[in-house]
Amino acid sequence: MRRFTVLFLCFSILGCDGEGEPVDGGGRADAGDGPRDAGEGPRDAGDGSRDASGLDDASAPADAGARDAGPTPAECALAAPFDEGVTYARTLHVSPTGSASGDGSAASPLDTIPRAAARATPGTRVLVAAGTYPGGFRLDGIAGAPGQPIAIVADGEVVLDAGGSGTVVSMTDPEYLVFEGFTLRGAGVHGMNIDDGGSYATPAHHLILRNLTIPSAGSGGNNDCIKMSGVDDFWVLGSDVAACDRGEGIDMVGCHRGLISGNHFHDVVGTAVQAKGGSADVVVHGNRFTDIPSRGVNAGGSTGLEFFRPIDAPHEAARITVVANLFRRVGAESGASIAFTGCDACVFAQNTIVEPRTWVARILQETTGARFVPSRNGHFVNNVIVLDTSAIRTFVNVGGNTAPETFTFANNLWFATNQGAGWSGPSYPAEIPAETGSVIQQDPLLDANGRPMSGSPAAGIGRTLSITQPPDHDGRCYGTPPSAGAFELAGR
Repeated sequence: MRRFTVLFLCFSILGCDGEGEPVDGGGRADAGDGPRDAGEGPRDAGDGSRDASGLDDASAPADAGARDAGPTPAECALAAPFDEGVTYARTLHVSPTGSASGDGSAASPLDTIPRAAARATPGTRVLVAAGTYPGGFRLDGIAGAPGQPIAIVADGEVVLDAGGSGTVVSMTDPEYLVFEGFTLRGAGVHGMNIDDGGSYATPAHHLILRNLTIPSAGSGGNNDCIKMSGVDDFWVLGSDVAACDRGEGIDMVGCHRGLISGNHFHDVVGTAVQAKGGSADVVVHGNRFTDIPSRGVNAGGSTGLEFFRPIDAPHEAARITVVANLFRRVGAESGASIAFTGCDACVFAQNTIVEPRTWVARILQETTGARFVPSRNGHFVNNVIVLDTSAIRTFVNVGGNTAPETFTFANNLWFATNQGAGWSGPSYPAEIPAETGSVIQQDPLLDANGRPMSGSPAAGIGRTLSITQPPDHDGRCYGTPPSAGAFELAGR
């Protein structure tokens, strides 16, 4: 089983100036996401065919076919979640056969999660027995403590069903809370909504969402599978997220210091992961993104000024790190695997992209004003891109009010399945500096799960990042220099 950990990174290759300082949370939920892309040309509906690399359809679970790499070596390990090694002093039981008058013991369980949560004190585990429970409830003000979190954990197959109305689970101001193992169904709005209750000075913090299944959310509006507003120090791990209406799989507004790892985002109607409204220092690591029509990761976005956390943040997002992920058939509706959207010092490194649509990457600015820095200082490095050039409008889309001249494209492996050996590689808008150190038109030799096989030209072609190098998709350390793509080539 993968060991999920988190690392909050300051990229010295980019520099952390005064605009790169950690920022505080606070505020209330974002009421809207700003303008969507419109009028950007014809949409690629996609043919659903197997890609030329032989990569299997990623509708399988996120880690289908993954090797168990064992413990990640210390030299590249990410910092552990706050519940690792915790022993709970007390357990409260919830069961479909429980009652409101139960005492929470195994012999006399409670009937609902909110009733048990109201009795939970630091160091309490709420164990929820298998069954289906009504959703549409709130868990407000739950407060564990350092070394004594509160954990609400499914014991078997537990479904929370909102019956098509409202949000399945809402939380305001959780602290040191673990929420694990549930299936959230019947969301008429969001699957989950987690916020700071409109208090800019006191963000929700230390939250773990682990092994959740959200098969759909929303009823025709901008609804998200997971909505987080003003949440700091968080982990979203090992979950399966799909069909999130016109919203996002995970939408972050003013969220800071988080890890999103080991998840499978698929068939989301809009964007899979978005970090905006002053969000910073979020690592998106080791996930699979499959059949996302808009943006796989939107590093930034468009947020109403009153919803920024902090209120005077000079960017939509800063230091969003997207590393060791797999993207397949992303971008059919004027999208891309990565969009740097008002993002300062964001990194897209060591990812594997197969069959991208419309664009591979975008550099945009959707929130403008004197206080906002342009989208700048982005890195697109050490990636493997396997594509059919006929499905691409241009390789990189550059919008106005941006600073594309500050971006770095380098040490990527590009392979066009519909081009001959003489293909010269991607072309870029004139404002982007020339790509350096890349390998062009050499088959990366990916196996059915996107891993490079022996002899892959991706081996060792990456540049060494001047950071504490995160592990690859399987939890192994990258070499020095690293291989390109989501996986380090074993045994090189």
